[in-house]
Amino acid sequence: MISVIIPVYNGLAFITRCYKSLTDQTFSDWEAIFIDDGSTDDSYERLMKLAAQDSRVKVIRKVNEGVAIAREVGIKSATREFLTFLDVDDTLVDTALQQFVTNFHSDNSDIVIGGINLVSENGAIISRIYYTPMLISGKNAGEYMCTGTLRWQLCGKAFRRSVLNGTKTPIGIRSAEDMAVCIQASVLAREVVVLDTCLYNYVQVQTSVTHSKAKEISYDALKAVDFVNNAVGDRIKPAMIDALYLMIISTALRAGIPSNDMTFRRAVREHGKIKSILRIPSHKALNVAFYKYCHLNLARYR
Repeated sequence: MISVIIPVYNGLAFITRCYKSLTDQTFSDWEAIFIDDGSTDDSYERLMKLAAQDSRVKVIRKVNEGVAIAREVGIKSATREFLTFLDVDDTLVDTALQQFVTNFHSDNSDIVIGGINLVSENGAIISRIYYTPMLISGKNAGEYMCTGTLRWQLCGKAFRRSVLNGTKTPIGIRSAEDMAVCIQASVLAREVVVLDTCLYNYVQVQTSVTHSKAKEISYDALKAVDFVNNAVGDRIKPAMIDALYLMIISTALRAGIPSNDMTFRRAVREHGKIKSILRIPSHKALNVAFYKYCHLNLARYR
């Protein structure tokens, strides 16, 4: 009934926990497609052992090309009507697959969206991201993602195969690539079901990102918005696309992009219209406004 697509790159330490969250599901009619994306540890060997003991587990091994291509391979290999995504270092709430499947309650329902638990590495819940339950059009869902009302990550959502088959995968982008696919799929959807239940456990791993890495990630995220604009910009209000640019700009500011960065200053000039600034969350709007009008990055390192 549902395929779970799980990219893996050097994920040996997390595979057992990830797999256990599948075997603990209250819904058992699933297949797990692990895509080993050129791991250099023993991930592939561990995955093959799981496949040998559980026929629901499929393993695909490929050269390293990044998570976006790995997910695309998983989508093409999936055999079930519905698809969801799981990062190998995260887990699912034990009722997640059951709630995903049962909430495709009409032939027009193409996406089901659940909330997210932010959890520590030892499994303790740090905070929760809840949504107001609603039934909305795909176009509205895509616009809500542009303004931050709904998260645009692929994880924590389930999709009817047809909407994912209609999407294009960005090549050469390794940050926010899931946003590019998720918003495309949302715009293609007829109905989107939003639940007020948290179904996905996003594990918060303590990492240190250098300023140069943060800049590279931010540039990639901006390219991902360009990709969305080119792919489905004709289906979404221009003000909403502008808001998506501003959401990425605000995140880049917090990551430490300097005030004189010309790539982002140009993006602010082109997309920083007042009506779009007012559509994004207030703290992000404040970051963008100071950057645009005062040439200050107040969000840096905050």
